[in-house]
Amino acid sequence: MRRSSMVRLSLLLSVIFALGMAATIFVALALGQNAVERRVDTTLEALASTALLESAKGESPSMILRGTDDLAGLPLPFQRAAARGGGTIELERNYLRSDIWRVLISEDSAGTPVMVAVSLEDSEQAQELLAGILWSTAGLVIAITLAIGSFAGVLAQRRLARVNKTLTQLAAGDLTARTGHARSRDDLDDIARQLDRTAAELESLVAQTRNLSASLAHDLRTPLARLRSRLEMLPEGDERSAALEEASHLSGVFDTIMRVARIEAGQGRDGFTEVPLGDLITELEEIFGPVVEDDGKVLKVALSAPATVQGDRQMLVQAMANLIQNALVHGGDEITLIGRSRSIGVADNGPGVDPSEYGEIIKPMVRLDSARSTEGTGLGLGLVRAVADRHLAHLSLAPQNAGGDKRGLRVMLNFADL
Repeated sequence: MRRSSMVRLSLLLSVIFALGMAATIFVALALGQNAVERRVDTTLEALASTALLESAKGESPSMILRGTDDLAGLPLPFQRAAARGGGTIELERNYLRSDIWRVLISEDSAGTPVMVAVSLEDSEQAQELLAGILWSTAGLVIAITLAIGSFAGVLAQRRLARVNKTLTQLAAGDLTARTGHARSRDDLDDIARQLDRTAAELESLVAQTRNLSASLAHDLRTPLARLRSRLEMLPEGDERSAALEEASHLSGVFDTIMRVARIEAGQGRDGFTEVPLGDLITELEEIFGPVVEDDGKVLKVALSAPATVQGDRQMLVQAMANLIQNALVHGGDEITLIGRSRSIGVADNGPGVDPSEYGEIIKPMVRLDSARSTEGTGLGLGLVRAVADRHLAHLSLAPQNAGGDKRGLRVMLNFADL
């Protein structure tokens, strides 16, 4: 709610409306009071001009008429109002059953200066009643406006949140994400529908690119196999061995491209079974322990309450094998298999990778300058990412040594609650 621009905008407009309505009521009541006083003054002027002080002198709850030189006995506010030519006065106590009067200095029919005053008690009560009605109505309207504004803001924010969630999923690589808006009621719906169309086109383009890559890799395997057969028929020698090695490298690249394409083409949870991560780590240690040892390095295992997840065991083995191979080529002399709760991964104590390049090295066919002098295709971490995406797992990269020189690299697959 704190970051909801739509809700805040709705509340801001509601507050502006409330302040505007309050100002309007204040102005209306002030103008109404002024109009009443002017009307009363006109009435008092007319009464004074038609009265004769000598015959009409006196006072009653409805009117007071006295000469300006005969104000003794009246409350002091009457005398002060007469001194300044008239006005509205409010008494601390009732005088002639009223505590509010309108006073005017005028002349009677004989031209004698007189003070004439009438009670505004009824008018004041009418004003208070009108003000009460206006303020009550305003309060009700403001409350309804705030409620409707907040509700409309929340609805708009939900629609924006759905658009934002879809954008986040697309940015994370889930090209099937859609907002699901089918109707077109306003500009927000138009934006959502346009986003869905753009996502659909993007998904189609990416699928075509993947299919093209997989098709090229598949089509090139046969001529590559024939080339390898011809190379094997050549006389023994360094040139023959080098050519066969290059052919094997190309074959490996094509195989990896096809594996990544098959993983990315998979949908749903077909082939998923329960995979105990602890058993998986133990099996990987048995398989790759001798390989790592032959390379002059040490393979360690760090298990901490490993859980069981739903996944494709073959894909997970393939992903972990790629991480181990990556650590063998680029890491230090110590490789650690990690199984922790719902996460598995591989860490090494090598020179590591600049954190600013983490996003690049998980892209297919991307190799950093520092890695070009070593063996590799640039597809290893790309395949790991494809396996992570297939399992809706979060692929995280971090230095193995979190403090100090931040050396080493730790790559983890953090599984969601599948």
